Amino acid sequence: MQITGYPASLYGQTSTAQTLSRRNDTATGESASATGTTSATDAYLAEAKKTPAQRLRDDWLARHKLTEDELNSMPSEKRDAINKEIAEELKRKLTGQDARRGATVDLTA
Repeated sequence: MQITGYPASLYGQTSTAQTLSRRNDTATGESASATGTTSATDAYLAEAKKTPAQRLRDDWLARHKLTEDELNSMPSEKRDAINKEIAEELKRKLTGQDARRGATVDLTA
């Protein structure tokens, strides 16, 4: 349904041409990544393929507002120090020491 003067795409509806174009793209094997767009499914699959160490590294960089490119452009001493800090955090999490650090117990109850 299209109201005169308002395109259907504004209401979450697609035109027949858009639907056919999407069908043709999938029929020819052209994926979203080939067209330059990333779907939620592609992002989920990329995240699911990461190892826990890769997720921890990405999380650490995000908390410190850094990207891999920025890290790679740093001087080697600073980059090595950051990589060492990430490795120590990974070791703490794997050994369970991170969960025990700073934990308090209220024994008054």
